[in-house]
Amino acid sequence: MHLEPEFLAPTTVIDADHPDISALAHALSGPNPAETVRAVFTYVRDRISHPADTGSSTVTVKASETLRVGEGICHNQAALLVALFRAAGIPAALRYQEVETETGQKVLHGIATVWAPYLSETGGFILVDPRYPENDHRHSGHEWQTRALGHPFERNLPMIHTDMLPVVVNTLESATDAQELLRDLPGTLN
Repeated sequence: MHLEPEFLAPTTVIDADHPDISALAHALSGPNPAETVRAVFTYVRDRISHPADTGSSTVTVKASETLRVGEGICHNQAALLVALFRAAGIPAALRYQEVETETGQKVLHGIATVWAPYLSETGGFILVDPRYPENDHRHSGHEWQTRALGHPFERNLPMIHTDMLPVVVNTLESATDAQELLRDLPGTLN
């Protein structure tokens, strides 16, 4: 399968060419792509916290900011995953899920997709969601998607995005407090 170069290219938000992103991707690179995918995923899942869990007010936009701060909402965690994969030479992009919050609000949840035919039963992209660390009681138990979808109302959206959606970027850029941001996440793709 031919993948477009955008699946490896840096963007303003997914700044895979940032020196800190490049250095970490190099440090996490394993002897083969499968080990690199596992190492990058595990790093973000276990080392990048979420403001909902920490109570922090810090808001980040770019992947390099999320790495520097060590924290970000799901959209930031997904962008960092994609940036690290791309910096390691592994094609990746963003995906979104429609999820329902505890208050019943429908919001977009940011996840990533990585080209990993060697890890996929379908031989292509796999969805990866680092939201919950392995030792968190909310972890789904699934290796790659740590957040379980609550059916019938939650679902994976089919589109693959090579950059963060403008509605998400605008929401992040205008936010000044992560706790307020979590109450005002976009609910649609546009």
